[in-house]
This record gives sequence, C-alpha cells and structure tokens, in this order.
Amino acid sequence: MLSADIFRADRAGGTSHRVTNISETGMCIVQSADLSVGSVVVIAVGRIEDVVADVVWVRAGLAGLRFHDPIDVALAKTRRLAGHVNAPPSAGWLAALNDPYHK
Repeated sequence: MLSADIFRADRAGGTSHRVTNISETGMCIVQSADLSVGSVVVIAVGRIEDVVADVVWVRAGLAGLRFHDPIDVALAKTRRLAGHVNAPPSAGWLAALNDPYHK
C-alpha cells in the first residue's frame, strides 16, 4: 500500500493518506482530512519529498492532486528508508505562511 504525507499551510504537521492512483503529473488520495479545491499542499510520497500540488477535485472521500512539476513515479513507489520520518517544510513559502511575523 502506497501512502503520502500531506502538509498544509493552515495546519501544523501533516496527515497521512492512502494513494489510490499516481502518475508523473498527479495522484488520487483517500481524503481523510478536509481538503478543498484550490488548496496548495506539499506532499511526501515514497522517497520523494516537498512536492507542491494543487487540490483539483474532491468527491466521495477522495481528492485529486496535480503536481506543479512532474515526478519520478518509480521513486515515489519506492519505500522510505527505515526510521525516516517526514517533517513539515521548515523553509520556503509554505513554512512562512503560518508565521505571524512574516506577514
């Protein structure tokens, strides 16, 4: 089973989701969080981290995400190293969105 960690600007930490379909340009996830169309998220899947994507559709407990840049699907399907934990982005525009002093 392939899973992805989704990080959002309006939440601390990430949420884990089962991936039902993945391609170079996007993926479908089981949506356990309340994602909304138009949201921008950062994804970690397999050995790929910090992939920026737009939520393009949400229905029937699923969400469709479109990557800003194509990914290597084989690397995304490769298991993470043992003990590796994905952390929320600590630099860049997504991390700065929650900083009250950076507005």
